[in-house]
Amino acid sequence: MKNNSENTYLIITSSGGSGNLHGAKAQRQILEKQDPNAKIITKDFMLDWLGLIMGNFGVFAWNTAQKKGQIWIQECLGNGQRLLNILFWPKIFFAALKDLLKYRVDHVIHMQALGAPCIIKAIRVYNKLRKKNVVLKIVFIDLPAKRSFHYFDPIKRLSKNDKKYLVLSSIKPLLKENQKDADFWRENCGISMDRVFYDPYPVRQGFYEFENKKRLREDHEIKIICTNAAEANFIESIAKKGSIEVKRDDVSIQINLKPDVYLITIILGSKPCLKAIYKYIANLIEFMKLHSINKKIVVFPYCSVSKDPLIKKLYKMVAKVDNYPTNLTIVPMSFQSEDVVASLYFRSDLTITRSAGQTAMELQTVSKAKFYVHTECNLDIKTTSNKKLLKGIPVWESGIAEFMQEKMKAKLINPNSFIDFCKEELG
Repeated sequence: MKNNSENTYLIITSSGGSGNLHGAKAQRQILEKQDPNAKIITKDFMLDWLGLIMGNFGVFAWNTAQKKGQIWIQECLGNGQRLLNILFWPKIFFAALKDLLKYRVDHVIHMQALGAPCIIKAIRVYNKLRKKNVVLKIVFIDLPAKRSFHYFDPIKRLSKNDKKYLVLSSIKPLLKENQKDADFWRENCGISMDRVFYDPYPVRQGFYEFENKKRLREDHEIKIICTNAAEANFIESIAKKGSIEVKRDDVSIQINLKPDVYLITIILGSKPCLKAIYKYIANLIEFMKLHSINKKIVVFPYCSVSKDPLIKKLYKMVAKVDNYPTNLTIVPMSFQSEDVVASLYFRSDLTITRSAGQTAMELQTVSKAKFYVHTECNLDIKTTSNKKLLKGIPVWESGIAEFMQEKMKAKLINPNSFIDFCKEELG
């Protein structure tokens, strides 16, 4: 029996990358802090509601396209959103209604872009059956950029009555010249400002430890956890080619960074394009071999889970390098906790990331680094227009890239142009 004073929250997230999952975790942490007695249910739209076959296929297709850097496939999958809402309407509707009734939900927080029209219909039926006034709160995990069509279009197509059961939680959008907030939301979502609430972005708790913290000239320790001993062996062998002391403890690698060490962090999403990571590292090694760089440089590239071959490929590549530049230390890593990522971002002098909303906000919270956004467009960065370079980023993320360019002074980058940036930043 449910306690009348207990609020039940349903958080809807989605697998396929990790941004939505991280956002849901952050939202859960916020709710637990605000309402310690709350009952919080998290459902994965793809894996819990869409069905075993279709859900797993969708996650696999998305992650594979991301790892291979296949922007056109990602955009095709994104453009199939409306078709998904039509074909799987009954399945989504009944899955949502079942969980609403089962858990006697008081609040629904939607933290991904799929299925909103079906879920609102389920909420309306639930409200009638249970005499409730529940609404769908959509949290803009991917930021309210002008290209966020995957969030905007389903909302804009909602009926006038359905929009009464919807509220949006967002940071302030990036506006065009002379554009007002009300115009932005009306043009993109067909809603008025009374349905929009500007809230702090849901950043994971581990990042708040470094918020507003001044970076002092002092040693900074980074400890990464490896998936298994074999992975730790590869990472230790790669890292020890450099001159920075590496400490090994079973399945963890610990590095102490002196104040004069230049730290580069490369995280291209939870399923990074392996080819891009490899080329960034290969080009950096080649640059360091050809130029006399006085700085000690440490690079932490995120290489996904241990079963992916990148860490092993990096090990083989580094082992074959003649005259390896010992002032370069490479520390590949697989999945790390938010505390480790926050610590890396805080200490970084330069970051190369994708333009995901969660990444942008976490960087903005803790880091004073120089921000670079990866594009799959391999043309020369300096001679190619920003518009063309943005085509190497999925359309919704390209809007976030523009946000990062304007608000965070970020620059676009690709492996082919990385050496030019090395000359500017490290030369």
